[in-house]
Amino acid sequence: MAKQVKIDAVLELKARLEKKSNFILASYSGLTVEDMSNLRAKLRTENSEMKVVKNNLFLRALKESDRHKDANIDFGEAYKGPIAAIFADETLPSVAKICKEFAKDKSALEVKLGYLDGQILDKKNVEAIAGLPSKAELLSKVLGSINMPATSIASGMNQIMAGLARAIQKVGEKNG
Repeated sequence: MAKQVKIDAVLELKARLEKKSNFILASYSGLTVEDMSNLRAKLRTENSEMKVVKNNLFLRALKESDRHKDANIDFGEAYKGPIAAIFADETLPSVAKICKEFAKDKSALEVKLGYLDGQILDKKNVEAIAGLPSKAELLSKVLGSINMPATSIASGMNQIMAGLARAIQKVGEKNG
């Protein structure tokens, strides 16, 4: 019976990895239930989820996952002790930022490593991507950059038309 429970757990983790292939592994020892609930709530705002995992079952799910099986994943020493997997999609920089901010107040949360688009990220790299803007911020910057030339042209044409209208008004007042 216990074997079936493990098989089910691996299948569940594998399904999560297929849905959200990027993740962060973090040590959570010392966090209270309330702290964990607060962190989970913050992560949900970024369409992310956190799950406490058994290390060997998570590793087995990674090896069986279609998205991760060719990555030849080896976490080394970062994979020791109790860990939580924080699953994310393209929002991993925002999720890393949430973890970094949360760890400032609750030092019991320690980011061990991350996985982003086929690359294993050490703790330093996860903290580095926490400084990156989110996808929404990047899109708004790109759209603003695309819109800027059109706005400048429209503003310039508006000034030309306004100047022409003022000139016509002055000529009209002069010839009155």
